[in-house]
Amino acid sequence: MKNWIPTPRKIVQLLNGFLLSTVNAKIVRAFPETFSYRKNGAREGMDRLTVANNLNDCKSDIVLRSATSDWFTFDQIFIHEDYNLKALKRYPEFEALYKKYASEGTPLILDLGANIGLSGLYFRHIWPGSKIVAVEPSEDNFSVLRQNFGSDAAFDAVLAGVASRPSKLVLTDPSVEKNAFTTTMAEPDGEGGVQGVTVPEILARYPRSKGYFPFIVKIDIEGFESELFSDNTDWVDEFPVLIIEMHDWLFPGQRTSSNFLKTVSRLDRDFVYLGENVFSIRNDRPVAAVQNP
Repeated sequence: MKNWIPTPRKIVQLLNGFLLSTVNAKIVRAFPETFSYRKNGAREGMDRLTVANNLNDCKSDIVLRSATSDWFTFDQIFIHEDYNLKALKRYPEFEALYKKYASEGTPLILDLGANIGLSGLYFRHIWPGSKIVAVEPSEDNFSVLRQNFGSDAAFDAVLAGVASRPSKLVLTDPSVEKNAFTTTMAEPDGEGGVQGVTVPEILARYPRSKGYFPFIVKIDIEGFESELFSDNTDWVDEFPVLIIEMHDWLFPGQRTSSNFLKTVSRLDRDFVYLGENVFSIRNDRPVAAVQNP
């Protein structure tokens, strides 16, 4: 979390993370209050919790690394619900589209920059009929992600980064907080690194011909969105909903959001800035058309 600026919301998030990890309490209640939490203890540097969705029967046993930014991420996703589409006026359209996709096949959600899998778990609770493909380049984060996903067949986990072309990537600063790893293209003759996969490659593994319908793509890749949207972006309009965190604040003067903005400005999509995320929403599916195909 380089250049982290303490705002009231972030201070509350950190305090909530501390209170949840110690006394299972929090300062403010989430709205809408979708989830309840129970801490089950700690072992070997890992805090263990059960998260339950109050609106259905979905429960998840999760682990967080004690005294790390995992608690900050937990707070963002399960307390403040940063990926809650109900905060948008077009939510009825998303709900109708999800039901249509689920009745015909499997809604597909891509989580690019999945960290320890909490966003994937959130989508699993909210859109339970979906296939969720989580892509994460950090081996440390990925090992925790695998624990959080367990054996649930709704998840596919990929140890890789995401890029505009097949490539090899490296983590540029492994000493930063667990939720702030950044990637860059590896030198041609460099050692180590992780695979860089493209979104079209992922979609080819889950084609419409096998009943997969692109539904949501969430992107949080700490500034590497500049490379991801530099080329081969036809896949963007495959997804009715695209959620992305921009990082110009983290890399001032580097215009990391420029390629994304150029891409979506050419498309018929709404642009909604809510909290830390941009919600890019495709405009060719009015509610009436979705509900009465």
